[in-house]
Amino acid sequence: MTAIKKLYSQVHHLFFNKGGYTLLYRMLGMGMSFLSITYISNQFGGDDFGLFSLSLTLLQIATMFFSLGLPSAFIAFTGGFSSREENKGLLIKAYKIILITAILPLTLLYFQSEYVAGLFQKPHLDFYIKTVAIGLFIQVLFELNINYFLSIHRQDLYSIFYFLLPNTLFIGILFLFKKFNLPDNYCMVAYVLTYLIVLIGSSAFVFLQGKISKVTVSTRAFLNKSVPMMMSGFFLILLNWTDILILGKLETEENIGIYNAAFKVGYLALFFVTMMNSFVVPKISEYHHQNDYLNMKTFVNKATRMVIVLTLPVAIVIILFSPYLLSYFGTGFEAGALSLQLITLGALFNAMTGNVDQILNMTNHQKLVRNIMFVGFLVNIVGNLLLIPRFGYLGAAISSLVVNVIVNSIFVLVIKKKLGFYTFI
Repeated sequence: MTAIKKLYSQVHHLFFNKGGYTLLYRMLGMGMSFLSITYISNQFGGDDFGLFSLSLTLLQIATMFFSLGLPSAFIAFTGGFSSREENKGLLIKAYKIILITAILPLTLLYFQSEYVAGLFQKPHLDFYIKTVAIGLFIQVLFELNINYFLSIHRQDLYSIFYFLLPNTLFIGILFLFKKFNLPDNYCMVAYVLTYLIVLIGSSAFVFLQGKISKVTVSTRAFLNKSVPMMMSGFFLILLNWTDILILGKLETEENIGIYNAAFKVGYLALFFVTMMNSFVVPKISEYHHQNDYLNMKTFVNKATRMVIVLTLPVAIVIILFSPYLLSYFGTGFEAGALSLQLITLGALFNAMTGNVDQILNMTNHQKLVRNIMFVGFLVNIVGNLLLIPRFGYLGAAISSLVVNVIVNSIFVLVIKKKLGFYTFI
């Protein structure tokens, strides 16, 4: 009973006292996200859901690439700052870098959208790619804004702007678009419009109060830290979404939609480890700047054990009720039940190792993270190319499980070697 009370006290302190009602915001956001996915799959049709899934994957990959890793590097630097004014100054510097580096590539993507659609042999993808090009700049600035909230330890605002508002607005805009009989491919327009609104709202919270101080961090130093983080994040996105990209080339829109639905549900098992990121990342950065690795170990161990206890029931429910959960996406989606179970097992292993990549990123080991993610990316490509032609989207799920086990095991061993502790003991 004492252990249970202690665990309850830690959960309550971390999720409620320190972060406002962070857990509530994220659960509501998760529910709205699930609702939006099922709404698109049921109301917009399987083909458009598949194209939306593919274009959303491309948007996430491009966002990671064009952000240059600046959102993550921002947290790494601000752990050593002493005021919000300095944080805002670094944020402005990040804005300027993005503005200079991203405009030309995004313009080219917009005008070459037909060519990109041709690469996937899906002509209807053209409109989606144009929308992705418009949404890219919005998405990158949004990522920077929400990391500012983490840097000032406002996990409540982070959760509202990252989870609750976008998912709630998205389903509302989808409903309005459907009511006014806009074309089904406008689901991607609804997504981009959602993030434009949230970007404006988050910018108001950041800049309408307080001053801005110029920081001494040079652009070169900023990029030296951020670019390896960008590459590791880029490989992580590719690692997670290579399945969709290769399925996009080899499978029908309907099967892409089934796998994407299974992937979305299976990765709900990462809910608590993702939520813990907002607490772990800024705290690890502070411990690193203070050279306080003993307290870092204690903090990481507690956070990881808490994630394990909270994640296990979620994963078990998903595995046991996989056909039932997928049936919400529409007729025929329950065929992906086995894929969902394998994806969930991989996500569970990921969660049980803790926030391994961010721990290394915040302790100046971002190049190691990049290299490990690259290895995982290569393994996933080989796995998908070997398994998808034979097993379809089930092959993609098998590859996802194997890669999760390999990559996260390597991370755990590297943290032990570099920092002197395991994340879970």
